[in-house]
Amino acid sequence: MGKIKIGCATDLSDKIAVVTGANTGIGFHTAKLLAKANLKTVVLACRSKERAQSAKEEIEKFCKSGDGENECVVEVMELDLSDTDSINRFAKEFHKKFKRLDVLVNNAGLNMSAGYSGPKVTKQGYEMCMGTNYFGHFMLTSLLLPALQKGKGTSRVVALSSVTSWFGSNKYHYFVKGPSKTKGNYSASKLACLAMTRELQRRLDRQDPDNNVECVAADPGFVASDIWRNYNVVWRMVAGLLALTPEEGAMTSVHAASLKSVKKGQLYMPFSIRLSKVFKLNKGLGYKCMALQRVFAGFCADDCAPKAKDLKSNEKLWDLSVEFCKENGMSASAMGVLNAL
Repeated sequence: MGKIKIGCATDLSDKIAVVTGANTGIGFHTAKLLAKANLKTVVLACRSKERAQSAKEEIEKFCKSGDGENECVVEVMELDLSDTDSINRFAKEFHKKFKRLDVLVNNAGLNMSAGYSGPKVTKQGYEMCMGTNYFGHFMLTSLLLPALQKGKGTSRVVALSSVTSWFGSNKYHYFVKGPSKTKGNYSASKLACLAMTRELQRRLDRQDPDNNVECVAADPGFVASDIWRNYNVVWRMVAGLLALTPEEGAMTSVHAASLKSVKKGQLYMPFSIRLSKVFKLNKGLGYKCMALQRVFAGFCADDCAPKAKDLKSNEKLWDLSVEFCKENGMSASAMGVLNAL
């Protein structure tokens, strides 16, 4: 059985990073491994400041272990991606504390499958899964874009996607207001994250071909993360046996965030083979191959679901996303940045 090699990121000396959902699971290990790579500061952007504080202490301890002591500053900042008021507050506070941002990992995610019993809509009444996984991150990225454009050298935005994007609907307007009427909200949200990676990059490059912001996507693979917490005990056991650990799952994000050179708009996968070739033959077979995660464990650049490349669909998603920001108190200056793209 294969195993993902755990290691710290490529050197990120003097860079500032933000990782959403960094108090647990994949996000925690992403922040931990990035911090060890000589970051100047890593911001743990989390709903629970209490749990984030515990994560901060663990990361600081990790940075002092092993070969050499890293002096990365670990900051905790409150961020609830299902609440646009919280997103606006986070962005204002970030701009007060920092003049630039070099790495943004949009990691936080919600899966409403199985035994989920939480709210079906966000605080502002948007579909919970799409509102948290996609729209919240779009608004956050938009608000932090001026800081990313002031990054030290190139800046990197990493969006977490999923193989479920191959099954996602790109009729995104079905997943905006009110509770979802279908079970496809998670896959649609992950397709949207992937589509916007490409669309935001296209617009940034159109505005300035030499711009410094690089947008990429990362699929952590089949991971025994907290996203399985609402599933029954059998599925949790299967995940525990066949899936990657959260630390292994974080490595795709870590690589995508820290590689010296990336192709803009690229999707990265935790496989030694290009799984997209299997999905193009048969999506059901491709999904089943996820159970062989450890057999083909590795890291590679891969192709994405065709719907994520649909320009007309991506432009409609952009318009929906800009409207979301407009409806939810984004400042005139921030809206001006978006409208210029």
